[in-house]
Amino acid sequence: MITNSPYQSHLFMNNIQVAIIEDEKPAARLLEGMIKKLRPQWDIIKIPGSIESSVAWFASHPHPDIVFLDIQLSDGNSFLFIEQACPTSLIIFTTAYDEYAVRAFTVNSIDYLLKPIRQERLEEAIQKFEHVTSKYNQKLLEQNDLLEVLHSLTYPGKKYRTRFLISGNEKLITLQVEDIPTFIH
Repeated sequence: MITNSPYQSHLFMNNIQVAIIEDEKPAARLLEGMIKKLRPQWDIIKIPGSIESSVAWFASHPHPDIVFLDIQLSDGNSFLFIEQACPTSLIIFTTAYDEYAVRAFTVNSIDYLLKPIRQERLEEAIQKFEHVTSKYNQKLLEQNDLLEVLHSLTYPGKKYRTRFLISGNEKLITLQVEDIPTFIH
């Protein structure tokens, strides 16, 4: 299994870690409520809305899967936070300023939400996040299956396969052995 992936927890889209970095507490509470309404199973962490405290938090904690990031924080521009913290998280910018949109897509940004944030736009951004991570995880599973085959060819032994890769609908599908009611050999 490949490790140190920023998207590992997305394999089944459960236990998603979400960080909100916002210097205005009412805006942070509103965004948290909107996210909880759409994805109640997601874990939300509110990080103080300053570059200094956000960088410190990222230095001492595992990076969340996704960050909702305001552009203007209490002590400066959030691009400075990105330069200093180097987050592995995907980023959705939440801001009242549209002039940073082009620059936002030069970092790990997958969307740019203008305040006031509409529930429909937030849903679109979340779906984009889920689409990106599910595509990544499908490729990761395919790669791990191929590595398993290579390993079994390189180091033959009595190890039995735990899953098979089959072709279907113009893509590879992973089939777990335990999902097969009867296996005839």
